[in-house]
Amino acid sequence: MLTSFIGVFEDKLKMHKKEIKEELQKAKTERRKAWMKATLKEAKELQALVKKAKKQEICPHCGGQL
Repeated sequence: MLTSFIGVFEDKLKMHKKEIKEELQKAKTERRKAWMKATLKEAKELQALVKKAKKQEICPHCGGQL
């Protein structure tokens, strides 16, 4: 896995979390349920991807975490 793109995925995850919070501030009848469901699914996938990539960040010299 390429770990050089972790920053991009983290930024996208932060953006999704912000959008979800804004959507949850709306009245329940005004929420876009299908959009929220899709966004939550993508956010969970991104979170798992970032978590997996963070575990793989290892220094090539000493083998320790970066």
